[in-house]
Amino acid sequence: MDQTRQVDVFGLVESLGLWLAFFPLDGLLGAYLPEGTGGILITTERSTPIQRYTAAHELGHWRLDGGHDASLDTEADVLGRTDIERETLAQVFAGALLMPPPLVQSILSRRNTTSLGPLDIYTVAREAGVSYEAAARQLYHLERITRNDLRELLKVPPLKVKQTIGAGRRPVVGIADVWPVDMAWRDQQLNVRTDDEIIISLPEDRSTGYRWSIPSTDPSPRRSATQPPPPFADDNFLGWVELATTEPKAEPRRKPPSQAVDRARKPAPAEKPEPIPIAGGRATVVGDVYIADGSAQVTTDAAIRSRRLARLDASESGDAVQQVRDEKIVVGAVGRRIFGIRLEEPGQTEVRLVLRNEYGNADPIDEYRITAAVEARREAFAIDQISDDDDDWVEEARDRRRSTTAVTVDEPH
Repeated sequence: MDQTRQVDVFGLVESLGLWLAFFPLDGLLGAYLPEGTGGILITTERSTPIQRYTAAHELGHWRLDGGHDASLDTEADVLGRTDIERETLAQVFAGALLMPPPLVQSILSRRNTTSLGPLDIYTVAREAGVSYEAAARQLYHLERITRNDLRELLKVPPLKVKQTIGAGRRPVVGIADVWPVDMAWRDQQLNVRTDDEIIISLPEDRSTGYRWSIPSTDPSPRRSATQPPPPFADDNFLGWVELATTEPKAEPRRKPPSQAVDRARKPAPAEKPEPIPIAGGRATVVGDVYIADGSAQVTTDAAIRSRRLARLDASESGDAVQQVRDEKIVVGAVGRRIFGIRLEEPGQTEVRLVLRNEYGNADPIDEYRITAAVEARREAFAIDQISDDDDDWVEEARDRRRSTTAVTVDEPH
Protein backbone atom coordinates (compact mmCIF):
# COMPACT_ATOMS: atom_id res chain seq x y z
CA MET A 1 0.00 0.00 0.00
CA ASP A 2 0.99 3.62 -0.52
CA GLN A 3 1.38 4.70 3.11
CA THR A 4 1.37 8.41 2.29
CA ARG A 5 -2.28 8.30 1.14
CA GLN A 6 -5.57 7.42 2.83
CA VAL A 7 -5.87 3.64 3.13
CA ASP A 8 -8.78 2.05 1.27
CA VAL A 9 -9.57 -0.39 4.06
CA PHE A 10 -12.79 -1.69 2.46
CA GLY A 11 -10.96 -2.43 -0.79
CA LEU A 12 -8.16 -4.05 1.22
CA VAL A 13 -10.60 -6.41 2.95
CA GLU A 14 -12.07 -7.52 -0.37
CA SER A 15 -8.65 -7.85 -2.04
CA LEU A 16 -7.66 -10.33 0.69
CA GLY A 17 -10.53 -12.61 -0.34
CA LEU A 18 -12.79 -11.80 2.62
CA TRP A 19 -16.45 -10.96 2.20
CA LEU A 20 -17.63 -7.57 3.48
CA ALA A 21 -21.20 -6.64 4.41
CA PHE A 22 -22.97 -3.61 5.90
CA PHE A 23 -26.18 -4.11 7.89
CA PRO A 24 -27.86 -2.58 10.95
CA LEU A 25 -26.35 -4.38 13.96
CA ASP A 26 -28.01 -4.41 17.38
CA GLY A 27 -25.46 -3.26 19.96
CA LEU A 28 -22.42 -4.06 17.81
CA LEU A 29 -20.10 -1.94 15.70
CA GLY A 30 -18.80 -4.93 13.77
CA ALA A 31 -17.91 -8.58 13.72
CA TYR A 32 -15.44 -11.00 12.20
CA LEU A 33 -17.03 -14.30 11.17
CA PRO A 34 -15.07 -17.34 9.90
CA GLU A 35 -18.01 -18.59 7.75
CA GLY A 36 -17.01 -19.47 4.19
CA THR A 37 -13.76 -17.77 3.30
CA GLY A 38 -14.19 -15.54 6.34
CA GLY A 39 -15.67 -12.07 6.34
CA ILE A 40 -16.50 -8.87 8.16
CA LEU A 41 -19.83 -7.35 9.17
CA ILE A 42 -20.06 -3.57 9.73
CA THR A 43 -23.00 -1.64 11.18
CA THR A 44 -24.74 0.91 8.96
CA GLU A 45 -25.75 2.94 12.02
CA ARG A 46 -22.46 4.79 12.43
CA SER A 47 -20.42 7.31 10.44
CA THR A 48 -17.98 6.29 7.72
CA PRO A 49 -14.85 7.01 9.85
CA ILE A 50 -16.21 4.68 12.57
CA GLN A 51 -17.05 2.07 9.92
CA ARG A 52 -13.52 2.27 8.51
CA TYR A 53 -11.91 1.94 11.93
CA THR A 54 -14.20 -0.99 12.77
CA ALA A 55 -13.28 -2.74 9.50
CA ALA A 56 -9.59 -2.32 10.34
CA HIS A 57 -10.24 -3.67 13.85
CA GLU A 58 -11.99 -6.78 12.50
CA LEU A 59 -9.22 -7.24 9.94
CA GLY A 60 -6.85 -7.25 12.91
CA HIS A 61 -8.76 -10.15 14.44
CA TRP A 62 -8.52 -12.08 11.16
CA ARG A 63 -4.79 -11.41 10.83
CA LEU A 64 -3.71 -11.75 14.48
CA ASP A 65 -6.03 -14.59 15.57
CA GLY A 66 -5.41 -16.75 12.54
CA GLY A 67 -8.93 -16.26 11.16
CA HIS A 68 -10.43 -19.17 13.10
CA ASP A 69 -12.39 -17.54 15.93
CA ALA A 70 -15.43 -15.29 15.57
CA SER A 71 -15.37 -11.87 17.21
CA LEU A 72 -18.48 -9.81 18.01
CA ASP A 73 -17.34 -6.29 18.91
CA THR A 74 -19.19 -3.61 20.83
CA GLU A 75 -18.26 0.06 20.93
CA ALA A 76 -16.14 -0.59 24.03
CA ASP A 77 -14.20 -3.33 22.21
CA VAL A 78 -13.46 -1.16 19.17
CA LEU A 79 -13.18 2.36 20.57
CA GLY A 80 -12.91 2.15 24.36
CA ARG A 81 -10.44 0.99 26.95
CA THR A 82 -10.47 -2.76 27.45
CA ASP A 83 -8.64 -5.33 29.57
CA ILE A 84 -9.05 -7.99 26.90
CA GLU A 85 -5.68 -8.43 25.22
CA ARG A 86 -6.98 -9.50 21.81
CA GLU A 87 -9.18 -6.39 21.64
CA THR A 88 -6.27 -4.15 22.65
CA LEU A 89 -4.11 -5.71 19.94
CA ALA A 90 -6.87 -5.24 17.35
CA GLN A 91 -7.16 -1.57 18.33
CA VAL A 92 -3.40 -1.08 17.93
CA PHE A 93 -3.55 -2.90 14.59
CA ALA A 94 -6.39 -0.64 13.35
CA GLY A 95 -4.54 2.54 14.32
CA ALA A 96 -1.30 1.41 12.69
CA LEU A 97 -3.11 0.29 9.52
CA LEU A 98 -5.17 3.45 8.97
CA MET A 99 -2.65 5.98 10.32
CA PRO A 100 0.86 4.73 9.49
CA PRO A 101 3.71 7.16 10.32
CA PRO A 102 4.32 8.17 6.65
CA LEU A 103 0.67 9.22 6.24
CA VAL A 104 0.60 11.15 9.52
CA GLN A 105 3.88 12.88 8.67
CA SER A 106 2.61 13.76 5.19
CA ILE A 107 -0.51 15.39 6.65
CA LEU A 108 1.27 17.26 9.44
CA SER A 109 3.99 18.55 7.10
CA ARG A 110 1.32 20.52 5.27
CA ARG A 111 0.10 22.01 8.55
CA ASN A 112 3.53 23.56 9.17
CA THR A 113 3.19 23.59 12.96
CA THR A 114 5.12 22.13 15.87
CA SER A 115 2.45 22.44 18.57
CA LEU A 116 -0.57 20.34 17.65
CA GLY A 117 -4.01 21.72 18.47
CA PRO A 118 -7.59 20.55 17.86
CA LEU A 119 -7.55 21.72 14.23
CA ASP A 120 -4.40 19.66 13.54
CA ILE A 121 -5.96 16.57 15.14
CA TYR A 122 -9.14 17.00 13.10
CA THR A 123 -7.11 17.46 9.90
CA VAL A 124 -5.31 14.16 10.51
CA ALA A 125 -8.65 12.47 11.31
CA ARG A 126 -10.38 13.82 8.19
CA GLU A 127 -7.58 13.04 5.75
CA ALA A 128 -6.87 9.61 7.24
CA GLY A 129 -10.59 8.81 7.29
CA VAL A 130 -10.84 8.09 11.02
CA SER A 131 -12.54 9.65 14.04
CA TYR A 132 -11.12 12.63 15.95
CA GLU A 133 -10.47 10.47 19.03
CA ALA A 134 -8.74 7.73 17.04
CA ALA A 135 -6.45 10.31 15.43
CA ALA A 136 -5.59 11.86 18.81
CA ARG A 137 -4.75 8.48 20.34
CA GLN A 138 -2.60 7.45 17.40
CA LEU A 139 -0.65 10.72 17.58
CA TYR A 140 -0.03 9.93 21.25
CA HIS A 141 1.17 6.41 20.33
CA LEU A 142 3.50 7.98 17.74
CA GLU A 143 4.82 10.32 20.47
CA ARG A 144 3.72 13.47 18.64
CA ILE A 145 1.72 14.64 21.68
CA THR A 146 2.01 13.98 25.42
CA ARG A 147 -0.53 12.21 27.61
CA ASN A 148 -1.56 15.58 29.05
CA ASP A 149 -1.99 16.94 25.49
CA LEU A 150 -4.16 13.94 24.67
CA ARG A 151 -6.33 14.54 27.72
CA GLU A 152 -6.87 18.21 26.82
CA LEU A 153 -7.46 17.55 23.11
CA LEU A 154 -10.13 14.94 23.85
CA LYS A 155 -12.06 17.58 25.79
CA VAL A 156 -12.65 19.52 22.57
CA PRO A 157 -15.79 18.39 20.68
CA PRO A 158 -14.97 17.75 16.99
CA LEU A 159 -18.14 19.64 16.09
CA LYS A 160 -16.62 22.79 17.60
CA VAL A 161 -13.58 22.41 15.32
CA LYS A 162 -15.87 22.01 12.32
CA GLN A 163 -17.73 25.18 13.31
CA THR A 164 -14.45 27.07 13.42
CA ILE A 165 -13.63 25.94 9.88
CA GLY A 166 -17.14 26.92 8.76
CA ALA A 167 -16.81 30.51 10.10
CA GLY A 168 -19.08 29.79 13.06
CA ARG A 169 -21.66 27.64 11.25
CA ARG A 170 -21.99 23.98 12.18
CA PRO A 171 -22.39 21.44 9.36
CA VAL A 172 -25.92 20.41 8.49
CA VAL A 173 -25.08 16.80 9.40
CA GLY A 174 -22.98 16.76 12.55
CA ILE A 175 -20.92 13.69 11.62
CA ALA A 176 -20.09 14.99 8.14
CA ASP A 177 -16.57 16.22 7.43
CA VAL A 178 -15.79 19.79 6.38
CA TRP A 179 -13.06 20.47 3.81
CA PRO A 180 -11.53 23.99 3.73
CA VAL A 181 -10.27 25.04 0.30
CA ASP A 182 -9.03 28.33 -1.17
CA MET A 183 -7.56 29.71 -4.40
CA ALA A 184 -4.82 27.06 -4.33
CA TRP A 185 -7.54 24.44 -4.95
CA ARG A 186 -8.85 26.06 -8.13
CA ASP A 187 -9.59 23.41 -10.80
CA GLN A 188 -8.61 20.59 -8.41
CA GLN A 189 -10.58 17.49 -7.38
CA LEU A 190 -11.55 16.70 -3.81
CA ASN A 191 -12.55 13.20 -2.68
CA VAL A 192 -15.43 13.44 -0.21
CA ARG A 193 -18.51 11.53 0.97
CA THR A 194 -22.21 12.29 0.84
CA ASP A 195 -23.25 15.03 3.30
CA ASP A 196 -19.67 16.35 3.56
CA GLU A 197 -19.27 20.11 3.13
CA ILE A 198 -16.67 22.08 1.19
CA ILE A 199 -15.81 25.42 2.82
CA ILE A 200 -14.60 27.69 -0.01
CA SER A 201 -12.72 30.83 1.10
CA LEU A 202 -12.00 33.41 -1.61
CA PRO A 203 -10.62 36.99 -1.42
CA GLU A 204 -13.21 39.69 -2.07
CA ASP A 205 -12.96 43.50 -2.04
CA ARG A 206 -16.50 44.79 -1.53
CA SER A 207 -15.54 48.41 -2.19
CA THR A 208 -15.16 47.54 -5.89
CA GLY A 209 -18.73 46.23 -6.21
CA TYR A 210 -17.48 42.82 -7.37
CA ARG A 211 -18.61 39.77 -5.44
CA TRP A 212 -18.36 36.01 -5.77
CA SER A 213 -21.67 34.33 -6.53
CA ILE A 214 -23.25 31.16 -7.86
CA PRO A 215 -24.06 31.41 -11.60
CA SER A 216 -27.77 31.27 -12.25
CA THR A 217 -29.85 30.56 -15.35
CA ASP A 218 -32.65 32.71 -13.90
CA PRO A 219 -33.22 35.72 -16.23
CA SER A 220 -34.16 37.94 -13.26
CA PRO A 221 -31.61 40.53 -12.03
CA ARG A 222 -28.48 38.98 -10.66
CA ARG A 223 -28.00 38.81 -6.92
CA SER A 224 -25.79 36.89 -4.53
CA ALA A 225 -26.95 34.54 -1.80
CA THR A 226 -26.00 37.22 0.75
CA GLN A 227 -28.98 39.37 1.73
CA PRO A 228 -28.67 43.17 2.14
CA PRO A 229 -28.96 44.58 5.67
CA PRO A 230 -32.51 45.44 6.84
CA PRO A 231 -33.65 49.06 6.37
CA PHE A 232 -33.62 51.50 9.26
CA ALA A 233 -36.86 51.43 11.25
CA ASP A 234 -36.21 54.04 13.94
CA ASP A 235 -39.19 56.34 14.57
CA ASN A 236 -36.91 59.30 15.27
CA PHE A 237 -34.82 58.95 12.14
CA LEU A 238 -36.55 61.65 10.05
CA GLY A 239 -36.81 63.97 13.02
CA TRP A 240 -33.12 63.57 13.70
CA VAL A 241 -32.27 64.43 10.09
CA GLU A 242 -34.41 67.60 10.22
CA LEU A 243 -32.88 68.75 13.50
CA ALA A 244 -29.41 68.06 12.22
CA THR A 245 -29.96 70.51 9.36
CA THR A 246 -31.31 73.40 11.47
CA GLU A 247 -29.40 76.05 13.34
CA PRO A 248 -27.39 74.64 16.24
CA LYS A 249 -29.22 76.78 18.85
CA ALA A 250 -32.72 76.13 17.59
CA GLU A 251 -33.21 72.98 19.62
CA PRO A 252 -30.92 70.36 21.21
CA ARG A 253 -30.13 67.63 18.75
CA ARG A 254 -31.49 64.19 19.41
CA LYS A 255 -29.26 61.14 19.19
CA PRO A 256 -29.04 59.41 15.82
CA PRO A 257 -31.12 56.25 15.39
CA SER A 258 -29.99 53.48 17.69
CA GLN A 259 -29.96 51.00 14.80
CA ALA A 260 -27.48 53.14 12.89
CA VAL A 261 -25.20 53.39 15.91
CA ASP A 262 -25.40 49.67 16.61
CA ARG A 263 -24.70 48.79 13.00
CA ALA A 264 -21.66 51.06 12.92
CA ARG A 265 -20.22 49.62 16.10
CA LYS A 266 -20.99 45.93 15.75
CA PRO A 267 -19.76 43.56 13.04
CA ALA A 268 -22.45 42.02 10.88
CA PRO A 269 -23.70 38.69 12.26
CA ALA A 270 -23.02 35.50 10.35
CA GLU A 271 -25.57 35.22 7.58
CA LYS A 272 -27.80 32.16 7.37
CA PRO A 273 -29.20 32.01 3.86
CA GLU A 274 -31.80 29.53 2.85
CA PRO A 275 -30.18 26.45 1.26
CA ILE A 276 -29.74 27.04 -2.48
CA PRO A 277 -29.57 23.97 -4.76
CA ILE A 278 -26.73 24.09 -7.29
CA ALA A 279 -24.89 21.77 -9.71
CA GLY A 280 -28.10 20.27 -11.00
CA GLY A 281 -29.41 19.62 -7.50
CA ARG A 282 -26.41 17.48 -6.55
CA ALA A 283 -25.14 20.09 -4.05
CA THR A 284 -26.54 22.89 -1.91
CA VAL A 285 -25.21 26.25 -0.71
CA VAL A 286 -25.72 26.08 3.06
CA GLY A 287 -23.43 28.93 4.14
CA ASP A 288 -22.49 32.33 2.73
CA VAL A 289 -20.68 34.94 4.82
CA TYR A 290 -18.22 37.79 4.30
CA ILE A 291 -15.42 38.37 6.81
CA ALA A 292 -13.27 41.49 6.77
CA ASP A 293 -9.55 40.86 6.92
CA GLY A 294 -8.33 41.81 10.41
CA SER A 295 -4.90 42.76 9.07
CA ALA A 296 -6.48 45.73 7.25
CA GLN A 297 -7.97 47.23 10.42
CA VAL A 298 -6.43 50.40 11.85
CA THR A 299 -7.07 51.84 15.30
CA THR A 300 -8.71 55.27 15.44
CA ASP A 301 -6.42 58.02 16.69
CA ALA A 302 -6.82 59.64 20.11
CA ALA A 303 -8.59 62.78 18.84
CA ILE A 304 -11.28 60.85 16.96
CA ARG A 305 -11.83 58.56 19.93
CA SER A 306 -12.13 61.53 22.31
CA ARG A 307 -14.80 63.17 20.13
CA ARG A 308 -16.79 59.94 20.07
CA LEU A 309 -16.59 59.57 23.83
CA ALA A 310 -17.76 63.18 24.26
CA ARG A 311 -20.89 62.45 22.23
CA LEU A 312 -21.98 59.66 24.59
CA ASP A 313 -24.61 60.60 27.16
CA ALA A 314 -23.84 60.26 30.84
CA SER A 315 -26.51 57.56 30.91
CA GLU A 316 -24.52 55.30 28.59
CA SER A 317 -23.21 52.18 30.29
CA GLY A 318 -19.56 51.55 31.01
CA ASP A 319 -19.63 48.83 28.36
CA ALA A 320 -20.61 51.37 25.71
CA VAL A 321 -17.76 53.67 26.74
CA GLN A 322 -15.28 50.80 26.68
CA GLN A 323 -16.55 49.72 23.26
CA VAL A 324 -15.75 53.14 21.80
CA ARG A 325 -12.31 53.08 23.38
CA ASP A 326 -11.64 49.71 21.77
CA GLU A 327 -13.17 50.67 18.41
CA LYS A 328 -11.39 49.95 15.17
CA ILE A 329 -12.15 51.07 11.63
CA VAL A 330 -11.81 48.99 8.49
CA VAL A 331 -10.43 51.14 5.66
CA GLY A 332 -10.69 49.61 2.18
CA ALA A 333 -10.09 46.11 3.56
CA VAL A 334 -9.91 43.09 1.28
CA GLY A 335 -11.90 40.44 3.12
CA ARG A 336 -12.85 36.86 2.42
CA ARG A 337 -16.09 35.39 1.08
CA ILE A 338 -16.78 32.00 2.63
CA PHE A 339 -19.23 29.59 1.02
CA GLY A 340 -20.41 26.32 2.56
CA ILE A 341 -21.29 23.73 -0.12
CA ARG A 342 -22.97 20.51 0.99
CA LEU A 343 -22.58 17.48 -1.32
CA GLU A 344 -25.82 15.52 -1.33
CA GLU A 345 -25.50 12.90 -4.07
CA PRO A 346 -22.75 10.43 -4.99
CA GLY A 347 -20.80 10.90 -8.20
CA GLN A 348 -18.78 13.70 -9.81
CA THR A 349 -20.03 17.18 -8.86
CA GLU A 350 -18.56 20.43 -10.18
CA VAL A 351 -18.99 23.61 -8.13
CA ARG A 352 -18.53 26.88 -10.04
CA LEU A 353 -18.35 30.42 -8.65
CA VAL A 354 -17.98 33.65 -10.64
CA LEU A 355 -16.69 37.10 -9.68
CA ARG A 356 -18.97 39.76 -11.13
CA ASN A 357 -20.34 43.23 -10.45
CA GLU A 358 -23.61 42.59 -8.62
CA TYR A 359 -25.07 45.93 -9.73
CA GLY A 360 -24.97 45.35 -13.46
CA ASN A 361 -25.15 42.73 -16.16
CA ALA A 362 -21.51 42.74 -17.20
CA ASP A 363 -19.78 39.41 -17.76
CA PRO A 364 -17.82 37.91 -14.85
CA ILE A 365 -14.16 38.88 -14.61
CA ASP A 366 -13.04 35.66 -12.92
CA GLU A 367 -14.31 32.20 -12.06
CA TYR A 368 -13.49 29.45 -9.57
CA ARG A 369 -14.15 25.76 -10.16
CA ILE A 370 -13.63 22.73 -7.96
CA THR A 371 -14.71 19.15 -8.58
CA ALA A 372 -15.90 16.83 -5.83
CA ALA A 373 -15.80 13.06 -6.26
CA VAL A 374 -18.57 12.07 -3.84
CA GLU A 375 -18.49 8.55 -2.44
CA ALA A 376 -21.79 6.95 -1.38
CA ARG A 377 -22.22 5.19 1.93
CA ARG A 378 -22.11 1.40 1.68
CA GLU A 379 -24.93 -0.95 2.60
CA ALA A 380 -25.64 -4.69 2.33
CA PHE A 381 -23.21 -6.95 0.46
CA ALA A 382 -20.93 -5.83 -2.34
CA ILE A 383 -22.70 -7.01 -5.49
CA ASP A 384 -19.54 -8.52 -6.96
CA GLN A 385 -19.18 -10.78 -3.92
CA ILE A 386 -22.53 -12.53 -4.31
CA SER A 387 -23.04 -12.72 -8.06
CA ASP A 388 -21.47 -13.53 -11.40
CA ASP A 389 -21.20 -10.94 -14.14
CA ASP A 390 -23.47 -13.13 -16.25
CA ASP A 391 -26.44 -12.60 -13.91
CA ASP A 392 -29.08 -10.44 -15.61
CA TRP A 393 -29.89 -8.38 -12.52
CA VAL A 394 -26.31 -7.32 -11.70
CA GLU A 395 -26.01 -4.27 -13.97
CA GLU A 396 -29.47 -3.03 -13.02
CA ALA A 397 -28.58 -3.37 -9.33
CA ARG A 398 -25.29 -1.53 -9.86
CA ASP A 399 -27.10 1.37 -11.55
CA ARG A 400 -29.61 1.53 -8.70
CA ARG A 401 -26.81 1.55 -6.13
CA ARG A 402 -25.06 4.43 -7.88
CA SER A 403 -28.17 6.60 -7.70
CA THR A 404 -29.19 5.90 -4.08
CA THR A 405 -27.55 6.35 -0.70
CA ALA A 406 -28.19 5.02 2.77
CA VAL A 407 -29.70 7.14 5.54
CA THR A 408 -27.05 8.90 7.62
CA VAL A 409 -27.32 8.79 11.41
CA ASP A 410 -26.32 12.04 13.09
CA GLU A 411 -23.73 11.47 15.83
CA PRO A 412 -22.29 13.99 18.29
CA HIS A 413 -18.72 13.30 17.08
